[in-house]
Amino acid sequence: MSLAEKLSVAADRLLCAFFPRRCVYCGRLIVPEHTVCEDCAANLPRIAAPVCFFCGCAKADCTCKQKKLKFDAVCAPFYYEKAIERAVHRFKFEDKDFLARPFAQEIASAVHLNFAQQPFDVVTFIPFTKRQARSRSFNPSELLACETAKSLELPCAPLLEKLFETETQHHLSQTARTGNVFGVYEVKDAAAVQGKHILLVDDIKTTGATLSECAKVLKLAGASSVYAAVFAVAKKKKGKTAYENSGNGENTGSGKGL
Repeated sequence: MSLAEKLSVAADRLLCAFFPRRCVYCGRLIVPEHTVCEDCAANLPRIAAPVCFFCGCAKADCTCKQKKLKFDAVCAPFYYEKAIERAVHRFKFEDKDFLARPFAQEIASAVHLNFAQQPFDVVTFIPFTKRQARSRSFNPSELLACETAKSLELPCAPLLEKLFETETQHHLSQTARTGNVFGVYEVKDAAAVQGKHILLVDDIKTTGATLSECAKVLKLAGASSVYAAVFAVAKKKKGKTAYENSGNGENTGSGKGL
């Protein structure tokens, strides 16, 4: 270890003496050299390659039968379960906005791994309505998109707007979720998306209804392609039409699942 590296470690330890480091996923106190506690590290539900780009699951876990949605492909680093479920809850419902950066770094890594041959012009996100923006301290999708864009060295722009409130999604069936977001989103400026290759970022994909609806309006406005990247994908429950969800999900602005 070089002198500079030793000094960096010493400085990090000193900082942690005043501001103890906590696990990114569960919030437990951990030693300065780590970012994740042992329990979470052992239980991170990473999505293993090869991946199904229709649903974002590993092909070994895929049950989507290649159902085509409006985005060109979707990827994620994790499944929405175990340590990741706890982490998302802390991020969205305990106002831990600083988690956006490590989460976005994982999203960016998934994009590099799965969409390496795809150039992107801009990163965007699922918007809030004006009322939702006033009632919430931050938009999880927007924070993740901005941090993901930084990691990918791309611009981040608010290309979409949400026109009106929708019913809370987490208790709806897959078919009802699709209808619930139909016609809800609109492109702000068609000239800003014309011919662009767009990366659409959100926190969780469940049915894919919101991502698909947003991709549809972006393409109708002239986007050349829309790829989706999320922090976590919810696996489909066996024998049920709705996806596993415990109050989180694709960004509907209400903080509930989709």
